Amino acid sequence: MKIVRRPLILILLQLVVVISLTNALLESELVKEPPTTEKVDDAKSDVTAKQEEGIAGTNDVDSCATDAIVDSSTNSTTNLDDDNIIDAAKINTKEEDQVQVGPFIDLLGTKLLSMNMVDETHAKMDLHNTNEALDGKKVVGIYFSADWCGPCRQFTPELVSFYNKMNNRRGKKNQFEIVWVSSCRDQESFGQYFTHMNWLALPPEEATGQRGKMLASKYKVKGIPHLALLDEVGNIITLEGRTKIPQDRTGLGFPWRNPLSTIYVTLVPQSLRFLLKTQVNEVKNKFLSVLKGGVGLKQQGVGA
Repeated sequence: MKIVRRPLILILLQLVVVISLTNALLESELVKEPPTTEKVDDAKSDVTAKQEEGIAGTNDVDSCATDAIVDSSTNSTTNLDDDNIIDAAKINTKEEDQVQVGPFIDLLGTKLLSMNMVDETHAKMDLHNTNEALDGKKVVGIYFSADWCGPCRQFTPELVSFYNKMNNRRGKKNQFEIVWVSSCRDQESFGQYFTHMNWLALPPEEATGQRGKMLASKYKVKGIPHLALLDEVGNIITLEGRTKIPQDRTGLGFPWRNPLSTIYVTLVPQSLRFLLKTQVNEVKNKFLSVLKGGVGLKQQGVGA
């Protein structure tokens, strides 16, 4: 019996190391070439040109340029046909700021927003500690979208329906959460669009600031809508949530893990997976630091 167990334990340990390295590499810029700016800039130019001609031409494409909002000066936003008056300034905050640590703090920060309807015409936003809001969630979606993007307005209701369906499954209730990373132009647009969602969101100033840019780069966002799915320790499950949902509306394969990852999640406890992720990331960061240092020295040598 001991002879059988030893090879099995070795195989499991090798599997843990391989999958941990794979997950780390998925998040590294070494796996894929960084997204080229040409495609994004071209899409941005096309959208801007249509806006200047007075055409709301984002409905006939599959995605919108993520940075088309940044330099746009037009006021021709698409109405959401929503008569709700949003009290966007009403954000309930907790008096005590708790020290938080965990896999999602570096990614999402310490605070997340939720939107709650007060009555038929008013809504308020509540501020939550990230760890508390994501406690017990097995799958966390990072959703990039904006109110001015036609494909986003088409996909968001579909995502709401799918989100509700997955969270009502027997034995898996409320294990799926989504955090919206907004590219809306202003607070009012953010508030109005948020009423169409029943999940969480980054504060708008963070979503459109450095954190939003970091997340967009990390999860290979070339256009919106874009949905990345992570496990409970922040490892990437898939970056193709946007296309997976229309292909599997019933969610039979959700969250669409590959077979090796399924075995890994089943056999390795969450605490150990988080520890392995932390250690692998430390090794990866050291390697990237050494690599960048070598490139810098090489460039200095060429310059000399």
